[in-house]
Amino acid sequence: MESNFVGLFLATHSELYEYCKTLILPGTHWLYVCDEKPVSAVKENLRTHGMDLENGWVLTSAELKLREQVIRTRPVAEVLEEKLKNGSALQGTVLFLEMSWAIRTPSGSVYLRDILVDLQQLAKRYPVTIYCLYNRELLLDEHLLLGLYAHPFLYAHSQLQPNPYCLPASVLRKITPKLQFEAWYGRIFPEVTLPAILPGAVLPAGDFEKKAYPVQSAISTLKAQTDEGRWKVRCLGELKVYRENGELIDWSSKGGATKKLKAVFAYLLLKGEKGATLEELADLLWKDEADTQQTLNRLYHCIRYLRVALSGQESSQKDSPFIVYQNGHYYLALPFDSWIDLPMFEELCFKGSQELKVNNLEQGLICYESAERLYRGDLFSDIPVKYVENNDNDWCWSRRFWYREMYHKLLYSLASVHRQLGNPNEAIKYADKALTEDPCLEMAHLEKIKALAAVKRMDAVHRQYRVYCESLKKFNMGMPSEAMRSLYLNVSKLN
Repeated sequence: MESNFVGLFLATHSELYEYCKTLILPGTHWLYVCDEKPVSAVKENLRTHGMDLENGWVLTSAELKLREQVIRTRPVAEVLEEKLKNGSALQGTVLFLEMSWAIRTPSGSVYLRDILVDLQQLAKRYPVTIYCLYNRELLLDEHLLLGLYAHPFLYAHSQLQPNPYCLPASVLRKITPKLQFEAWYGRIFPEVTLPAILPGAVLPAGDFEKKAYPVQSAISTLKAQTDEGRWKVRCLGELKVYRENGELIDWSSKGGATKKLKAVFAYLLLKGEKGATLEELADLLWKDEADTQQTLNRLYHCIRYLRVALSGQESSQKDSPFIVYQNGHYYLALPFDSWIDLPMFEELCFKGSQELKVNNLEQGLICYESAERLYRGDLFSDIPVKYVENNDNDWCWSRRFWYREMYHKLLYSLASVHRQLGNPNEAIKYADKALTEDPCLEMAHLEKIKALAAVKRMDAVHRQYRVYCESLKKFNMGMPSEAMRSLYLNVSKLN
């Protein structure tokens, strides 16, 4: 195993600078790629820990194309290779790479595995030692697990240890429980040849699914029996599904009603491994239709064109890998390891709130800003209300309301964090964004008044309080709360 591609899993961000000092021999050239702190702060911390800044330099993750809205593996690899080929000082260099960029954009999480594979290969081709720095306080569980799989060696407690859980690039790039098992079992018994597992769409075992929050049920679909790579599914805002190559699935197939196809896809996605009966799907689309046989015929037609849209072919077959019919139920089957925005949005919000509970404002801010970028509108905003409002089967409406409230809380929490970090203008911006969503949102009014008071804009403070009172009056929501009156009185005394 190659010992020049190493994972460092840090309990706190402050540990990493001491590690850097330990791992750099005198006279060794080094390159540090920062993400959590600005370059100036990183240089100061490295200098404080005794690092020789003459033999190294600090770059930002943005310079390595890791802060793009859409991260692609090839540009990242090309930038690194260019530096390794053209920079003579980099031959034999030690590269430190902060991995927190993975949570900043959805594509960071989607393509983290591919970038780790490319780094794994890069460490074999060039005389460079790469240390990937994983902040365990900040990164999500799936990021940490991927990091554990990627590195042949781990460094901790001043020791370099072989990693028994490392997976080869061929497995890591398209990891499945079957491939994981074969790689690890083959390492223990290299002389044993494992039998192939028979194909067929089956319900997932569940051990590999993560249930991060008790508030909403985890999304767990069947795994499509297909060689197609993982999809990216956006549910917040318009429903959009992207294939691994970035191609957007076209719902407007000939003969299929786009809104109905999206409604069925969304319904089956949220139903997950429970699936849906013919009657449920028919009631979803034609709940007021009395002729049962006619609605079932329409449903068969709809399912056919949904299969066409998902497969990208003009003809569909009953053994479609993406829409599976078993035991009187239809199921949605996604390619293994497909990315869905809903669980990540929830986890980033939860992770951010946990960081704020222990006053880790900057790390909480990173989580919250990443979550805010994920929210592009109400859940399945382009699916017509007539398919969403169903008194007998509330499959979407309550979830939509729950995510919207979560987003509102996220906005005024961002305002609070920015205010505490001394960024009043950003605090005001997020408070205004929250009030645009809900003009009666008291916490947003509170945060805006606090931010305005911090920059001594007392006229604006008084005006904001009047706006708050008028909003309550307009929507018949009673009198100002005691918390708001107390804040306003205390702030007014400072004038």
